[in-house]
Amino acid sequence: MSYQDQSEMRFSSDMSSFLKAVGYIGLLALVIGILFLVLGCFRISSYAFKTYESIDKIPHNKVGLLLGTSSLNSNGQPNDYFTYRIIAAAQLFKSGKIDYILASGDNLHHSYNEPRQMIRALIKAGVPSDRIVADFAGISTLDSVIRARKVFLLKNVTIISQDFQNERALFIADNYDLNAVGFNALSPNYGIFSKVSIREFFARIKCAFDVYLLKSQPKFLGKPESIGKSALPKEMSNKPKKMTSPLKFITDNAKIMNEKARIAKFEPIAKKTTDTAKMIRKRVEQAEYEYYIPEARVPENKIDKQQIEVLSEEQTEALEEANEVASESLNVGTSNTYIDPNIPAKPNLQANPD
Repeated sequence: MSYQDQSEMRFSSDMSSFLKAVGYIGLLALVIGILFLVLGCFRISSYAFKTYESIDKIPHNKVGLLLGTSSLNSNGQPNDYFTYRIIAAAQLFKSGKIDYILASGDNLHHSYNEPRQMIRALIKAGVPSDRIVADFAGISTLDSVIRARKVFLLKNVTIISQDFQNERALFIADNYDLNAVGFNALSPNYGIFSKVSIREFFARIKCAFDVYLLKSQPKFLGKPESIGKSALPKEMSNKPKKMTSPLKFITDNAKIMNEKARIAKFEPIAKKTTDTAKMIRKRVEQAEYEYYIPEARVPENKIDKQQIEVLSEEQTEALEEANEVASESLNVGTSNTYIDPNIPAKPNLQANPD
């Protein structure tokens, strides 16, 4: 056997081993996937224990979430699923088990509007219109349940639908922090292999993927809406209730702010029209002293009094200086410069008479 034949045989053996490994890995992934789906479907079915069929036994919740469906079948006949859900919701309301009904359904276009159809049917069944709230973005069961928690701010809810959809909705609610129970409406008997049963099988597979793997969210959310007298949450804000510091501008720095503060401090004692140099010096000295020794600051209401005292002192000193100048003039004056006020002035003989 040649060397080339040995190489080809070795390559074929390696390729065969590789394909076997890939096949085993693919088979293992398939088994794990099937096991995951089966366990997910069993997990969804286990929520049948949180559903009720008796109005007397079901606990009270403020809001009942009515899951939407079309009022007509594809052949134009009335949809029994829709009719039975409306009857169940009306019975819960009239029995006092719920106070409001959140009608959640799809609204693809104006000619197909599940919430509007449900509201009309509920009003005909005796439910007041002010006790019905519409959710026009309930495109799927997942959207309806999560929007009930995040948009309508519900913490507890009664889900109203047929048993198969209630189990799936309760599974979603449990994984999205919504405490819920289900009320099972009557379900038409179309057989195990009906179109609805087959669709529900694939819906549960998709639901397990959405909740466990994809962590799916509704297609549309929006601002919170209150039902009844529930208060809306306050919007978060970082704005302080009271001003904690002076407003700063873009060009401000520490030096400029200190200068502004010092100007504001010295402004009450700034020079006035009648101020003298001595008064100004005294004010500046006092201000400097107060600036470096905060304990010596003079209250603003005492500034005017201090100015009056300084002014009186300056006036007294000015009068004393004027008296001294007058005395010196009397003592050193001559006859040419001194005029006795007691001797009348001599007439001017050289003046021409009128």
